Amino acid sequence: MHLKEMKRIAEKEILRYRESAAFVRGWIDGGGQGDPARFRERARWVWAVERVREAIHRRSPEKEVFFSRLYELDRPHGKRSIPASIVKLSMELYTSESTLYRWRDELLLSVAIAAVQARALQPFPLEASDGAERV
Repeated sequence: MHLKEMKRIAEKEILRYRESAAFVRGWIDGGGQGDPARFRERARWVWAVERVREAIHRRSPEKEVFFSRLYELDRPHGKRSIPASIVKLSMELYTSESTLYRWRDELLLSVAIAAVQARALQPFPLEASDGAERV
């Protein structure tokens, strides 16, 4: 899996963050009723997004505001494309569009790395080509 593909998957999962977080909370509050594999997958992505948000907030609160608002992590703001959202946010945050695109790329990479750490993404096969499992 190439880095570009990992970032694409990470962006798709970030866009599903609110839905996934609600699913995880519901699964926990409901006493673990439902599909445990789906819960693990959703919980890993929620963990990845939340770790990146925490790390960004400590280093650069403005970047965390951008991340949260671009991907509507806290509340929906209406249906807008990513480019349209970046234009709007550039005016609101007094930051150039090119800077916001760079931030977006950094954030996607960070979430992809966190997802690998959480085992939500597996960029490399876990089995050797001869079928023997790697340690």
